[in-house]
Amino acid sequence: MRAAAAVIACSLVLAAPAAAGLAKPAPTSDTIRVFSDQLPDGLSPGLLAFAASHYAGAQKLGASETLALKKLDPAFFMIQYRLGIGLGRTTQIRFGDTWKPEWPAHPQAEWFYTWHGHRVHQSWGWYLMNPDDPSWRRYWVAQVRQQVASTHADGVFMDSTSVPNDFGASTYTPPLPAYDPPWETMWSGKIERWLAYSQRAVGKPIVVNAGSWVTTRERTSYANAAGAMVEGFATGLAPADWQLELTRALALVKLDKIVICQSYPDEGDVQARMFDLGSYLLIKGDHTYVNFGEGIRVSWFPEYGIDLGAPVDPPGLREDQGAFVRRFANGLVVVNPGDSTVTYRLPAQMSLVTPSGGGAVPDSGELPSSWTLQQTPVSTVTLGPRRAAVLLH
Repeated sequence: MRAAAAVIACSLVLAAPAAAGLAKPAPTSDTIRVFSDQLPDGLSPGLLAFAASHYAGAQKLGASETLALKKLDPAFFMIQYRLGIGLGRTTQIRFGDTWKPEWPAHPQAEWFYTWHGHRVHQSWGWYLMNPDDPSWRRYWVAQVRQQVASTHADGVFMDSTSVPNDFGASTYTPPLPAYDPPWETMWSGKIERWLAYSQRAVGKPIVVNAGSWVTTRERTSYANAAGAMVEGFATGLAPADWQLELTRALALVKLDKIVICQSYPDEGDVQARMFDLGSYLLIKGDHTYVNFGEGIRVSWFPEYGIDLGAPVDPPGLREDQGAFVRRFANGLVVVNPGDSTVTYRLPAQMSLVTPSGGGAVPDSGELPSSWTLQQTPVSTVTLGPRRAAVLLH
């Protein structure tokens, strides 16, 4: 990571957890760890060096780029993209350095989930599969193993693996039930069984896209996978949804799972960025990562380099003076997810950190001098709705 005056390598060390027997990202001393959603092909030498030294890992990379990043940082952790409960009619997936159609030459009829006798098509371009079908399982696992081997990936990113109507019942043809708790519970069971099977059969960490995970009827725990991405993290959520999302993510953190907190704040909205970062810091464990979704590019934000040191409090949602707080060796995080303004009195004068700049990294890999972290002495912080503060001693 790049702080105001120093660069701290943001990398992963592989370890073998006894419970799963899988290599996965291991703890580092960095306060904030960033996992890139996707990098463009053909990175300049400067951007390649930047990505290797600042990111914990990425997904969807080709073989050449993965090997180049691992040459600079052997612990760089790459996970390869694949739909989790769908078969893409237009989806492109990686094999080696090549993008190939996901749709096979001869899809089998028994793979497809049918509703009222019809195959179910998702408007994003894929068909819903039946994850309980043995022949589908064998096909998917064989494909993923080949794909991962060809790109030198360390694991798999299983996209769109939620109860199907979480994406909206009307996004399917024929439409799925908009509200049907027994049907949704049935699908949660399918997903849990599928994750347990695929995690064992693939033999590498599987990270599932759980979406924003705020449907209250959702019963999928994702505990059978190595971890989950929470996509749509923090930004724009109502207070109850924010607490539900973080509580669910926290359950995985406490199981020592990989959790990627991917949010989409506007690049120029510093307050939204700090709210997402503060929310991440409340629940951050040994394998918890953050990313502001910036498309297919190398991006960086000054706040990624804040050095809070080791956590004093374990991951959790602790309320104090109407806000949620967590102490670190070098400072404090205060988050207000509510609808009312909160004033938080500090135990002593501290420095409020405010980032300036951020976005796409120049081809040189050198950050602009205008991208800084400003510090202002304060004794209290006043936080409007969905705002957060990071403070240093």
